[in-house]
Amino acid sequence: MAYQRDYPDGRAVESNYQTTAATIHIESTTPSASQQGPHVPWPPQSQPPQVFYPPGVLPPNGQFTGYAPLPPGYNPQAQPPPAFYYGQGYAGTPPRRGGFAWPCRCFLIFLIVIIMLLVVSRIIIWATLLPRFPIFHVDKMSVTNFNVDANPVTAKWDTRVTVENPNKKLDMYLDKVEAFMNYDDKYDVGFTWKKPMFLESRNKTTMRVVIMTGTSAHYAVPLWIAQDMGQDKKDGAVKFVMRFRVWATLKSRSWAWFRRSLVLYIECDDLKVQFFGASKNGTLESKDREDCDIST
Repeated sequence: MAYQRDYPDGRAVESNYQTTAATIHIESTTPSASQQGPHVPWPPQSQPPQVFYPPGVLPPNGQFTGYAPLPPGYNPQAQPPPAFYYGQGYAGTPPRRGGFAWPCRCFLIFLIVIIMLLVVSRIIIWATLLPRFPIFHVDKMSVTNFNVDANPVTAKWDTRVTVENPNKKLDMYLDKVEAFMNYDDKYDVGFTWKKPMFLESRNKTTMRVVIMTGTSAHYAVPLWIAQDMGQDKKDGAVKFVMRFRVWATLKSRSWAWFRRSLVLYIECDDLKVQFFGASKNGTLESKDREDCDIST
């Protein structure tokens, strides 16, 4: 084969080469199976080889060699959702506040303030006016026509009671007064009521209470109670208890809007009436007595 070669100085030289075909015989030197020994995989691997694909190219059937299949509908090329930041709502919506939270909070604060004002005003009023219950005291009592052998039993209790208003800045109105004569601290044997009364501050008055029994079958004393009173009369004295139920109202002159209504229960015990012989008349034992007990 001949070819021409050009040099930089303008010369052209034609060369002629002759290729001689040579036949080369290579003898196989591969060892036999008995000479190879045990087969060792190369390179040794504990896991299947990882196959990498260029970007944008998915493996066949959408799964990687050696890994679990992808869940249905999963697209690894899909754009991930936007990151969640504090103060952002779900799906890009702003957080919603409760529509009733603020009104309820305002109402609760208003209610607490009102209660505190009422408590403070009540404390101020009590510290200024110092309201007190009326005072009842039994001065004397006499029993006439006490006949436990009659049917019905007859008796008349004539009692003098002192009622006092101890308040310095409050007037007292006794709107309704009910009086009961009681025996053995268990059984009422007579009843009456009194007309309304008015007591100015730091003032007192005497109230006469007359209770009669036996004038009507409606207020008749049971026979077994009459027998017990007859036995006490033979021993020389019968012990009675006088009770009052009073509807009272306290008013202030300086605080015109202040008014307090009360239902009072008054108990005057240890009223021991002495009888002499077979007389049907008796008088209250003369001794110093404490004021009647008052409760609401």
